[in-house]
Amino acid sequence: MVEPVATAPQCITLQQAIEEYIGENRRAGSWQSATFEKKEAALDLLTEYFGADRPISGISKRDAQDIKRVLLELPANRHKMPQSRNLSLREATEVTGVAKISAVTVNGYISTFQSFFEWAMKNGHAETNLFAGTRVGKSSSKALPKRQAYKPEALKAVYREVTENGLGLVKSESHRWATLIAMFTGARLNEVCQLEVADIQKQDGIWFFHLIDEGDSKKKFKSAAALRKVPMHDKLVRLGLLEYRAKMEAQRKIRMFPEYTYCAKNGYGRALGRWFNATLTPALGIKSAGHVFHGLRHTMVTRLAQAGVAEPIYQSIVGHERQGVTQQVYMREGYTLQQLKSAIDLFAV
Repeated sequence: MVEPVATAPQCITLQQAIEEYIGENRRAGSWQSATFEKKEAALDLLTEYFGADRPISGISKRDAQDIKRVLLELPANRHKMPQSRNLSLREATEVTGVAKISAVTVNGYISTFQSFFEWAMKNGHAETNLFAGTRVGKSSSKALPKRQAYKPEALKAVYREVTENGLGLVKSESHRWATLIAMFTGARLNEVCQLEVADIQKQDGIWFFHLIDEGDSKKKFKSAAALRKVPMHDKLVRLGLLEYRAKMEAQRKIRMFPEYTYCAKNGYGRALGRWFNATLTPALGIKSAGHVFHGLRHTMVTRLAQAGVAEPIYQSIVGHERQGVTQQVYMREGYTLQQLKSAIDLFAV
C-alpha cells in the first residue's frame, strides 16, 4: 500500500500572500471600503514586523506570540504622536510615558491575522492558523460601552423634538425624516441616508422601503441579509413621509436626502450621525456613551421582541441573517410584506 504524500505549503512570500488575499476579497466585494482600509493597515503590521519577503511558510507559532507581545506594548496613535511616528514597531514599544493601544484594538489586529492565516491554510500557503486562540483578555474597566435601547421617555424626547422642533434643533427636513425613518424601521444610519426616492415603493397596497443595491453605485450594505423590504410604519404615513417623497420626486431629486454627501469611509451617514450624537441628544439631556444613533436600531429590536414578535420576523425587518435550517433552507422566500407590516406596526413611541 502506497502511503499518501503530504503536500507542502506553496513557498510564497508574506507580501505575495497578502496581495493575493486582498485581491480575492476585493474582486468578490467581500468588504466595504472602510473594512479594506482596516484589513490592509493590520496586515501592513505583519509585513513591517516580519519583512515583506519572508516566506509565509517560515513564520512560526512562536513568531505569532512575539508580534502579539509587541502589539501589546505599542503606543496608541503611534503614527500621530511625535515620540513614535518615525520609529519602527520594536522601537515604538520602547517609548515610555505614553498610553498603549487597548486590548480591543490588539484583538482587532489579531482577528485580521486569524482570518488571513485561515485563508492561507485553505489555499495551501500555510500548514496551521498561527493566530488561532491568541486573542487577549479585555480589561473590564476599559470595555467599550454597549449600545442600548432607548428608555421610553428618552425615545419620546427624540420623537417630540424631530416632529415639533420645540428647541429649534431640527435645522432641515433631512434631520426630521431621516431620524424618523431610522426610529420606525430600525434601519442602519447609512441605509437611511442613502435612500433614493425610487426606493420607497408600494406593493399589494403596502408602502415599503426597498433596501437594495441598485441605482447609486456608492450604496453600501453590511451583508446580503441587509438587502430587504421594510414596510412603512403607519406613523410615518400619518406624519407625511409620502408627501415629502412626492415633493422630492417633483423636484426631480434622485436621493431622498441629497444634502448628505458621500465619503468612502462612512458612506452618506456622517453628517446625520454627527448632528444626532453631538447636537440633538446632548441638548435633550439624554446623551450617553451607549445611547447613540445606532441605539434606535436596538430599540426597534427590543420593543418588537417585547411585543411578542417572533425573532426571525424582526431579524427580517432590521436585516439580520435568520438562523437555523428551517429559516435558511425551508424559508428562503422569507415573510410576506403583510406579515412584516403587522409586526412593525406594533412598535410604538
